[in-house]
Amino acid sequence: MTEVVEAVFISTGSEDNTTCSVQDLRTGTDLMRYKGGGCAQHQGLSIIGLNYLFAANAAKPLIHVWPINKQEQMSGIRYVVPGKVNAMAVTSDAAFLVAGIQENIYLWHLNTGRMLNTISKHYQAVTCLRFTDSGEHFVSAGKDGAVLVWNLTSASAPLDSGTGQDSNEPLYSFNDHGLAVTDIYTGIGGSRSYLYTVSLDRCCKIYDLMGGILLVSVVFPVALHSVCVDKLERSVYVGSAEGKIYVFHTENTPRMTEYHMDEEEAQAFVGHAEGKAITCLALNMSATTLVSGGEDKQVCVWDTGSRQLIKTIPQNGAVSNLRIRLVSGVVFQPEHKQPEMFADSLKRMICPREENDYIELTPMSNEDNEDEEDFPQSALDDELVLKLIALMEKKTASENGVEAEEEEEAEDLDELEDPDESDEQDELEEQDELEEQDDSQPEDLETDASEQEEPPTRNSKATKASSDKEGTTQSGSASTEQDAYIAKLQEENRQLKEETKRMFEYLYDYVSRTPQAKQTGSDKSKRKKPTPQ
Repeated sequence: MTEVVEAVFISTGSEDNTTCSVQDLRTGTDLMRYKGGGCAQHQGLSIIGLNYLFAANAAKPLIHVWPINKQEQMSGIRYVVPGKVNAMAVTSDAAFLVAGIQENIYLWHLNTGRMLNTISKHYQAVTCLRFTDSGEHFVSAGKDGAVLVWNLTSASAPLDSGTGQDSNEPLYSFNDHGLAVTDIYTGIGGSRSYLYTVSLDRCCKIYDLMGGILLVSVVFPVALHSVCVDKLERSVYVGSAEGKIYVFHTENTPRMTEYHMDEEEAQAFVGHAEGKAITCLALNMSATTLVSGGEDKQVCVWDTGSRQLIKTIPQNGAVSNLRIRLVSGVVFQPEHKQPEMFADSLKRMICPREENDYIELTPMSNEDNEDEEDFPQSALDDELVLKLIALMEKKTASENGVEAEEEEEAEDLDELEDPDESDEQDELEEQDELEEQDDSQPEDLETDASEQEEPPTRNSKATKASSDKEGTTQSGSASTEQDAYIAKLQEENRQLKEETKRMFEYLYDYVSRTPQAKQTGSDKSKRKKPTPQ
């Protein structure tokens, strides 16, 4: 048997040895029976990734664990908890377990068995616990009518966090129900999803978890015990205390916050024994089939479009939990192996942090990515960051060197506009410098006098040679100034690198590279001045 089927997991309050049974939803064939765990508590059944089954005992402070393909419990693992569990929930990755015991909420890390926190914010017993689909938040509800939304990260922190904030404060606290909350449902979207709650006060309320506000409250004629919503969240099914299932559609949402729905308008599903509460509801993957269980010891299968009863599955006791999963028959075969994910026991007190209580992360550098095609997004981010750094460096360099560039451009423009005048001025400056040099060097007087007696042509050649020598001296001094200017730019770029490193800590490999010196004026080739005729 390898075909994929929709399996329904059913737990009842019967006194026989079967805690939970699995049946094919379409054919009614028995697929598996889990034994030895007593009666499963209402809101106390969890299926972990089609590998394990968790069930809280309704009469004892125990949580039982079964492999998905075995009738007997796991050898050596039977969780003893501080008290009888009223409600329980496990994250989809089997990392965290949250349980409601009386009015307290206990949070465990399953891989190590450590108790992370104990939360006491309900005034009466906890009745419902649910994780969001992302596992980042969980919702608790109790007999006091309170619905509390918790952040898993904050709730799992120690009581003394040292930050001045109480880790036991919920993210949202809704106190709109007047009586005990009997069931809750979270939609798709994590912290952006909708939250559906039902209560004995006859109200079904819809909350927006993103804004923490109440959207609408639908009031029914009788008390409500269960709620279920399709994947598109268009139809909301609620189970009543009189054995009827009502449905209302969110597409026709009223414009007022509180809306009273008549019994005729609610489109009831009639088939359970009258006067017996509907305790469990579940929808199949396509939302075409509704499965309900109640205190009348029956599981009914309905067609959601016509509201017709397809079949009835008798049970040995009142139905306490219903879950529908899309599974392959292979998972129930003995050859199917499950990963080891749990600790042997759960601690009964909050444990301090250990030295090795951390997650090791290995950062990846750009040098490790030899094949750039395998990381297109990373390569794109690298290019953007490099461009940003280049723009910042260019901006800083331009601000520091704008005056020098303007002076050079002005000199170039003057030379282009009047080259003769600029040449004459250069000759006058060179003659003055030669006279000063002659005064400072008396030993060269005779040589200068002999040079003055020579013909004008030779004198002009000597003047040219001297000007070339002086030009070399000037270029040396200009080179020294240029080196100082480059050193200044390098120092500014070093400061810019440190600021950029703080902005982009995760890309410090790029920022820490030695910045290239901005040679604003040194790269420009000097034009050779024309020789005066």
